[in-house]
Amino acid sequence: MLGRAIQRVAPSAVQLVALHHADLAIEDGAAVERVVTRERPDWIVNCAAYTDVDRAEAEPELAERVNRVGPRNLGRAARQTGARLLQISTDYVFDGRATRPYCEDDPVGPLTAYGRSKLAGERAVREILPDAHLIVRTQWLFGSGGPNFVATILRLARERSPLQVVADQHGRPTYAADLATALWKLIACDARRTVHCANEGTATWFQVAQAAIAAAGLPTVVERCTTAAMPRPARRPHFSVLDCTRYQSIAGSPLRGWQAALDEYVRVVSEERSARGGPGT
Repeated sequence: MLGRAIQRVAPSAVQLVALHHADLAIEDGAAVERVVTRERPDWIVNCAAYTDVDRAEAEPELAERVNRVGPRNLGRAARQTGARLLQISTDYVFDGRATRPYCEDDPVGPLTAYGRSKLAGERAVREILPDAHLIVRTQWLFGSGGPNFVATILRLARERSPLQVVADQHGRPTYAADLATALWKLIACDARRTVHCANEGTATWFQVAQAAIAAAGLPTVVERCTTAAMPRPARRPHFSVLDCTRYQSIAGSPLRGWQAALDEYVRVVSEERSARGGPGT
């Protein structure tokens, strides 16, 4: 999802080599070294990740291979060729017990196998490329080209009513298209170290679901429920809002509010469904 968005908004002057997993499995160190040596990029942007949070509880070794070993391999290849590495990370490196938005330097404490694997990837990148890395933490990503909460809610809203949605987890919904544009800005600024980046404003999943259904013009009723009422294999942080002040200071302005971004995404989804000949969203 994010990789495709990065391709769509890439600056015209950039020569971008976009690789799918079939082209390059980042957990394969020899393959990474071979491809990076061949291409010799200025920047490596790693959008590859194991992101199935619940499934990672049952297969943590696979999550580790993709989310820790993969970035480590990219970091080593970048060090050999003089490239910089942009690694995408997550709010799940935090435990969610904070009462204010998390800054980049706040203590980490992941609750899940997924969060631990992403944190391990961060640490590998920092160790290998202390002066040539950029780690961008984001959260609650939605957009075209991949499974996400908003797409799931819109599908369920067309199938049944009411829907129960968790109302005691807080974060910043982030549109992949907006994040992709922000990443290109950070690259243009030659940003380094760790930066939090998400759309402006905070929400609960319940509020996101309400907004998505309203934007789609659906009559579905959304009801609040607690995290405890909908247990999942992986524990979710209750409050993982990211403080994006550092991004704003680098880029000169924040990302737009999540509601406006969500409205645009729902419109895009509706247009895509209409183009396929299906009913409007």
